[in-house]
Amino acid sequence: MKKNAKRKVHKTSDPSWDTHTYSSKSQFDIEYIKYYNQAEGRDQVIFLYKDKDSGDIVKYRILR
Repeated sequence: MKKNAKRKVHKTSDPSWDTHTYSSKSQFDIEYIKYYNQAEGRDQVIFLYKDKDSGDIVKYRILR
C-alpha cells in the first residue's frame, strides 16, 4: 500500500500564504547531451540542469 505523498511546508510571514511542495526529487529539469570528444578519444555525457520555471541552464555536470 502506498503512503501519502510527503509535502514540505515553506513558511511565510503571513501563515495563510504558506506554500506546500510535494516530494519532487529534483527542482531542475535535467537534459543530457552525448558527444564524442576527439581529444580524449571517447564519448562524454553532459547533464544540463535547467530551471523548471524559466528554462535557463543553472548548472551542468560532465560525466567522463
